[in-house]
Amino acid sequence: MPRIDRGKLTCPQLAAYFRAAFRPRSGWLVGIEVEKMGLDRATGRPLAYDGAGASVRSAVEAYREARGGAFVYEGDRPVGIDAPWGGISLEPGGQFEWSARPAKDLDALDADLKAHLDTLAAIGEAKGIRWLDVAVQPEAAVASMPWMPKARYGIMRDILGRQGALAHRMMTQTASIQCAFDFASDEDWTRKFRAAALLAPAAVALFANSSRVDGKESGYASYRQRIWRETDPDRCDLPAIVFDKAFSIDAWVEWVCDVPTLFLRRGNGLAPSGGAPFRALLDRCGCDAVTMEDWELHLSSIFTEVRSYTYVEVRSADLTPDNRILAVPALWTGLLYNDDALDRALALGAPFDDPGAWRRAMDAAAKDGLAARSDGVQLGDIAASAVSLAMDGLSNGAACAGTLAGVPALARLLQ
Repeated sequence: MPRIDRGKLTCPQLAAYFRAAFRPRSGWLVGIEVEKMGLDRATGRPLAYDGAGASVRSAVEAYREARGGAFVYEGDRPVGIDAPWGGISLEPGGQFEWSARPAKDLDALDADLKAHLDTLAAIGEAKGIRWLDVAVQPEAAVASMPWMPKARYGIMRDILGRQGALAHRMMTQTASIQCAFDFASDEDWTRKFRAAALLAPAAVALFANSSRVDGKESGYASYRQRIWRETDPDRCDLPAIVFDKAFSIDAWVEWVCDVPTLFLRRGNGLAPSGGAPFRALLDRCGCDAVTMEDWELHLSSIFTEVRSYTYVEVRSADLTPDNRILAVPALWTGLLYNDDALDRALALGAPFDDPGAWRRAMDAAAKDGLAARSDGVQLGDIAASAVSLAMDGLSNGAACAGTLAGVPALARLLQ
């Protein structure tokens, strides 16, 4: 067999991954990922992957039958769907994650979201599944949770379990709403990343929806955020560099390169990496050299509140009831896709523009939601201002605003 000769990657090449994704404003799209946890309606138990009665596999198969697409397999077991309407993937505890196709505006995204939710409702009725509308499994013990048959999760289960006391809860018992946004330049990437980061405490407070765990009240408005605090300090929260005035794509690459890797793609599967930072792998050559595919895989193991692939991904919102889901991308579209709103969003987040102040605000928002105070700042006031600012942004020329769905979705948050 011929030797594979791969060249060494460099940090400038890794940074070029992001710069190659620059899009002019006219080409910007908006994306969303929504995770849902299912229960067996008859027993109230979390869904096993397979077996008699309601199961995750039966839901995946029914979803493909309803909407089409191609199965994604792990071995001979379907663990997702790839389709023109987007995709389905399975999170570690069987969370059903829908990734929308990038949409031209919030109206189109709303239509896609409704089609997805309608399909889930029909599957639930047919298969005996109840879909939860909270962001943490409220009743089941973490030890009772199923694990999906994906090699990635087997590796993560072992490593993250040693890193954080609540890592297995994060993997199997949480659900969120994540949104994706394009960027036009280095400066635009930085401004969007920082605005989303600085207003993450407001988003946590605004969308907090996970107060119960283990059958009782947790004392937190968003226990999901509490879980993330004890998952893996190497790859969660936000690094201090985000608060540096010189923060940039290059600074982000340097930080990501120092995060321990979890796995590498080798052959047709994944192999544990041994925990070496990505930077330590850059000197490898030949068949041992890392590839851009490995870089993208490593980026998927970064769990900061804001992260980046070829888009900026905002991750602070708990899963909400269905009638509030669209408000999450509407908020960020209004703030990030209008230049004036983006300026004002950065100013609004100024009280949290320090690693310590930001962490205190995140902890306060997780604990008390919109009633939280941090360093004399009322989180509910910041959140209300962010919603009003986003509504202004959508009404005054934000890219991807659409004409029908976004503003009413935000207005419901103020009622």
